[in-house]
Amino acid sequence: MNNFNVVEYVSQQEGLFLPVISDESVTWEKEKQFAIQAFQGNKFLTDTATKNPASLQNAIINVASIGISLNPANKHAYLVPRDGRICLDISYMGLLHLAMSGGSILWGQCKLVHESDHYMNKGLDVQPEHNYSPFGDRGK
Repeated sequence: MNNFNVVEYVSQQEGLFLPVISDESVTWEKEKQFAIQAFQGNKFLTDTATKNPASLQNAIINVASIGISLNPANKHAYLVPRDGRICLDISYMGLLHLAMSGGSILWGQCKLVHESDHYMNKGLDVQPEHNYSPFGDRGK
């Protein structure tokens, strides 16, 4: 299978995608195009999908059923070649999006903690204490 065939294979997944959409903001036409763009820009991804098309099919179905987008501007999820298959990987931004859109949390934030920062975890339901000098040497 070459790039054209992978594109055709992605296009043939509409019938499996539409019935499992869990978020109406995730649309077939947009997600199909984001997936095709990923394959056009990554030969290893294309080669992996060619060798294991069932894993590509599963990843595309998972996009719809989880309600996450492959939109590269959002950085919520990616099609990743791993161990001979295509995996849908959800980023930390995607996990925050899912948690907020599902009502599990009102808001969330991710920050790097460096070795020179003062960081104290105060439990699961209390905001941590994180003090640092943003323009100083924060360490690793």
